[in-house]
Amino acid sequence: MKKIVVFAGNDCLFEREKYYYSLALTTGRLLAENGFTVVSGGGPGLMNEVMRGAYQAGGKTIAVCLEVAGRKHTEFATEKYFYQSLPQRQGKLLSYADAFLSLPGGIGTLYEIAAVLALKRKKEINKDLPLILLSDYFQKFQNLLGFMREEGFINNDLLNYYQIALNSQKAVDLLKKYFSSI
Repeated sequence: MKKIVVFAGNDCLFEREKYYYSLALTTGRLLAENGFTVVSGGGPGLMNEVMRGAYQAGGKTIAVCLEVAGRKHTEFATEKYFYQSLPQRQGKLLSYADAFLSLPGGIGTLYEIAAVLALKRKKEINKDLPLILLSDYFQKFQNLLGFMREEGFINNDLLNYYQIALNSQKAVDLLKKYFSSI
């Protein structure tokens, strides 16, 4: 089973929970139904929902958790690992990936996306490994990268290291297409 490392936020505005939690739950379910193992940071919020969707669909779920005082971790992991530091946890999370998928999130999610892009750029991970950013939430991120390119801070190649999918089904279809081509 191919392991899809899913980055996602801990929480969001209460008024947006229904939308984002539904997106995460649907994504987890579709990943599991299509034979993918879901790997996430194992935290609350969207991370929990993507794990719940996959778990409830009978999928394998792996949580790579960061020990934070008072943090509630997902109950929907078939395997769970704990790390004391963010760099250790990040390294383990990245080591599982056959592909990456990011749901909306905050600074931690941005950190994870940026790490994948930087590692692809430095050829420390395969540049062809999928990195799919799910939702129009990432349009402003894409605009920022475009501005960075215009200012000469990044080159055009970096813009080819990820794709944006506007819905969960499209994200899963991109993953299936990638794995059927290799």
